[in-house]
Amino acid sequence: MFVVSFRVTGLSSHLVADKLARAGIAVLRLTRVEKNTVEVRIRAKDRKKAFAILPRSCYNITEIRTHGLACAAQTAARSAGLLLGGVVAAALVLFAESRVLAVRVEGSGAYYEREVRAILKEEHADLFSPMPRDTARLAARVLALPRVEFCAFRREGGVLTVEVQTVQNIQPIAGMPLVSEVDGILEELIVVRGTPLLREGDEVHAGDVLVKDSAVIGGREVPSLVIASAVVSHPVSAEYAASSAEAALSMAALEYGELTQSHTYEIQTGWRVEGVAHTTFSLNLG
Repeated sequence: MFVVSFRVTGLSSHLVADKLARAGIAVLRLTRVEKNTVEVRIRAKDRKKAFAILPRSCYNITEIRTHGLACAAQTAARSAGLLLGGVVAAALVLFAESRVLAVRVEGSGAYYEREVRAILKEEHADLFSPMPRDTARLAARVLALPRVEFCAFRREGGVLTVEVQTVQNIQPIAGMPLVSEVDGILEELIVVRGTPLLREGDEVHAGDVLVKDSAVIGGREVPSLVIASAVVSHPVSAEYAASSAEAALSMAALEYGELTQSHTYEIQTGWRVEGVAHTTFSLNLG
């Protein structure tokens, strides 16, 4: 591989690597040599592109040097010490390429850059951390963002590119929280999307919102399609014109589902059934 190195002088020389990475140029090595001067090493094929970008950004470029396989061989023949230095330099290059030097978010969902960067930081895949090898969890979290239908990661040099594609030409998500229809005790709550407002064991009343149709992403509350289910237990008492206790229980099961702690009492018009019903409420979940 043929590479070039050069020195860049400017007030914000420490931002050179990020500027080159955003232009798709992999920085192989970056070394500070003076207060406002850094030495940069890139692939030779990116030289013209880099030299077109940096001067426009008020940087001065000096001491341009070319490196190649033949040059490295001659240097190694002249000095075992330099050979060792070359080995160390190669190791440093490999180390740099294994680190996240810049993050780029592209695609129709690029407006989620703030949220994507927050997810990367929470998953310890932000700047200067090791390049993520298994991106399945990262992709799953990005796909959980509203309207996102595709997510892919690319690693080139020290640049981690996140492609995010969103569903186009659709109406905004309509808010619809999960609400309890009865008074009782919240026995079970499963939330895939949305914000739970109550916990299992809490007392609930008819009309109470169990899961809110929003989510907090990157410190900002955004609309979210609720995907959740809840089970609320509540006492019931009903009378049935049945010929037997078993028939009354069957009629109650049809109306309320399977009852627990059930009791039957014979009355003049039939049977009264009392017990605890377990009613399920769900949105977009089986």
